[in-house]
Amino acid sequence: MKRHPLKKALTLAVTFTALFSSFAHAKSLPPSSVNAVNKSEISSKFQSIVPFQVVEINDHVTGLYEIVADKGIFYASKDGQFLVSGAVHQFKQGLPNLTEAKKAQIAARSIDSLRSTFVTYKAANERYEVLAFFDSSCGYCRKMHKEISQYNALGITVHYALYPRSGLTDRYGQPAQSALELSDIACSENPNMALNTLMQGGAIKAVRCQSPVASHYELGQWLGVQGTPSIYDMAGNSVMPGYAPASQMLKTLQQMTQG
Repeated sequence: MKRHPLKKALTLAVTFTALFSSFAHAKSLPPSSVNAVNKSEISSKFQSIVPFQVVEINDHVTGLYEIVADKGIFYASKDGQFLVSGAVHQFKQGLPNLTEAKKAQIAARSIDSLRSTFVTYKAANERYEVLAFFDSSCGYCRKMHKEISQYNALGITVHYALYPRSGLTDRYGQPAQSALELSDIACSENPNMALNTLMQGGAIKAVRCQSPVASHYELGQWLGVQGTPSIYDMAGNSVMPGYAPASQMLKTLQQMTQG
């Protein structure tokens, strides 16, 4: 059953209250009585309880440990007694979201490292670049690709991240059909031609290689992709949650640049 948003918010508020009450209490105690644990211990404890892998642990401006895991960002008290799941905001005008800023920073690094594995349709007079999470079984992806020349004509380079929207495997644990098709595209000698052929209803050759599809899927999961196509800029910021005509996408990119 899906939890009601109000109950989730109240639970998070109670957790924060308990957490910061512990900080206030800790500050009133002699330094020797504050039992801080190191990052290695935090990492071990986290991974023994939560089914996520720790990527890094950092000291955070809040006085907490920042735990960057493969599925999100969490925060732990220095004594290892409290774990917080939720966004941290700076308490000032605009309430800057520090958690989302960190997620975008990590996403930008991942996007840059995966750049050569995307299927790219480059604009001759490039003004903007976008990353579109693309699934071969998605009707709106097909529509977007049919109009790819329109995006390019407006100076928008489109990089496709190959993202099987139903997951990498089916309910029997076998590779999902779209995951196989996307891998065939990625592994072909000419990924652009293979993708074009498939989108036009043609058959493509089954090819196996060290496919980047799993990495593209993990990137989409990190960014919170809910469906395809989902459009981001190359810094990991959301541009469009779904399909948009080329003119509308250009307008949004212009507004993001100006804003």
